[in-house]
Amino acid sequence: MIYKVAHVLVHALARIFFRLKVVGVENVPQEGGVIVAANHNSYFDIPLLGCSLARRADNIAKSELFRNRLIASLFTALGGFPVRRGRFDRSAIAEAVNRLRADRLLAIYPEGRRSPDGRLQPAMSGIGLLVTKSGVKVVPAYMHGANPVRLFRRVTVIFGEPLDFKEEIDLAEKEGVIPKILYARIASKIMTHMTQLERVLSSPMGE
Repeated sequence: MIYKVAHVLVHALARIFFRLKVVGVENVPQEGGVIVAANHNSYFDIPLLGCSLARRADNIAKSELFRNRLIASLFTALGGFPVRRGRFDRSAIAEAVNRLRADRLLAIYPEGRRSPDGRLQPAMSGIGLLVTKSGVKVVPAYMHGANPVRLFRRVTVIFGEPLDFKEEIDLAEKEGVIPKILYARIASKIMTHMTQLERVLSSPMGE
């Protein structure tokens, strides 16, 4: 209930103050586990991406945000859970995989941290691990106009077609590919598709 109310409210505010435009949301599966992988520009990314989706999105947030009880309660109520950055957080990985296997949608920011200049940064291999462990499809997304966010400047969110890595994962296992190499390869391919979406929005016909 809280999520639905927040979704409607944030979407309305985003349409008014950020002239929110959403492209390709029909590419996001309406059921089943799925990862939506987006670029990371600001603290507004989570609400802007979330209100652009037609279904509920869970989010992984840095553990520092959960030190405040009020903020922690809000994040938890909206489907968020913490991850400890700078280390391999087994509990966060397990929670993410469990949610994906339970047919939830998980929003991930593969760069791992906010971009200082709006340019896409290399992806961390964690998203490759999640894809491999869960077997779900990945929908690449790109947010344009959110670095920095300015009132009444248009923010456009574009979703690409779902990416299925099952065959690549199966082949890698048969060939004995080192898992870390597979994770990095998947993460790199996801970022390649995000770059393609960036180019679409940067073209004269993109807006």
